[in-house]
Amino acid sequence: MNYRILALALGTFAVGTEGFMIAGLLPALAQNLNVSLSAAGQLVTVFSIAYALGSPILTTMTGLAERRQLLMWSLLLFSVGNFLCGLASTYWVLLLGRIITAAGAGLFAPSANYTAAALVDSDKRGRALSIVIGGSTVALIFGVPLGTWIASLHDWRMTFWIVGFVSMFAAVVIRIFFPIIDAPAVVSLKDRLSFLRHPLILSALLTSLTWGIGVFIVYTYVSDIFGRLGGTGQTISLMLFVAGIASFFGVNFGGFSADRFGSSRTIVLALVLLLIAVTSLSILHSLAFGFAAMALWGFSGYTFNPAQQHRLIGLSGKNAGIVLSLHNSFIYLGSALGSLIGGLVLKYGSATELGFVGGGSVFAALLIFGVSYRLAKGGSLQSEK
Repeated sequence: MNYRILALALGTFAVGTEGFMIAGLLPALAQNLNVSLSAAGQLVTVFSIAYALGSPILTTMTGLAERRQLLMWSLLLFSVGNFLCGLASTYWVLLLGRIITAAGAGLFAPSANYTAAALVDSDKRGRALSIVIGGSTVALIFGVPLGTWIASLHDWRMTFWIVGFVSMFAAVVIRIFFPIIDAPAVVSLKDRLSFLRHPLILSALLTSLTWGIGVFIVYTYVSDIFGRLGGTGQTISLMLFVAGIASFFGVNFGGFSADRFGSSRTIVLALVLLLIAVTSLSILHSLAFGFAAMALWGFSGYTFNPAQQHRLIGLSGKNAGIVLSLHNSFIYLGSALGSLIGGLVLKYGSATELGFVGGGSVFAALLIFGVSYRLAKGGSLQSEK
């Protein structure tokens, strides 16, 4: 059972590396493609919007697909998008490649989370989810810094080729070693979106949205934040490595804490720490202080996600697969809005203001979670810890 969970984590590692490494590549991309840093940042926006809108639609269209086949083909589609990015010589070809990768990622992630939760007992659910999500944290620890380092030595296109081959390997492993996994009940797009009419589910998903905005306002433009302090490409790679290690501890703590102390307590702790981390990025005076802030960003940001997914599964019961798909869409919509808002802050202000704007979004997440918690306590679905 464990090696199958790890195979899913390998897929999320590939998806996470491609999704996160773009932040470290933005300066090189902007220079090579002759576009502004803000325009390059919209590669994150377009990817995230394509994911957020495409994931529920594609998940509905593939509702009858056997899960092993769906996981394999979604990773192969993701590979094709990365290979196209690796061949890109213009901004628009790279943009198309990122849309294709978003389609593959949008199919894979909710299926991987649903499969992980289905393969273990309920009391191990938080830890299983933390392992799958942990693929993204390993991407932050090794994939993203390594990709940034390779790009500095060779060419940014090489990183997309590497990710493409890794995701192909994960697809083969899943096809060979996974059992046939029946599809969950088919749900129409209308019924899928009907969950947004439920105040408890909507408020929980809005917490994911505002968390995502706060996280990605600063992460998308982290090179510019540290660049104003004199940080070089190697410095930024090291900083991403430190943040990745912290996120690895955060995601494992989040899964353990959700199982042991309850998802709600874990979510509040994560958001408070994230608020401190993000806001402090606007008052940086040294690289050492910045490293500490990004370490706290990694730990708290990744403590939140397994706890939030744990909570959503508990709230939605047999409809967990649908709600987790919406959760991923809201996170990527948050990523899109974060990169868009961050680009506007850079265009009309400066990198110094990014932390304050991101902190405001995280504070909003805390307030919205408070509303969601009160709705749950009021018996809208079921009580929680």
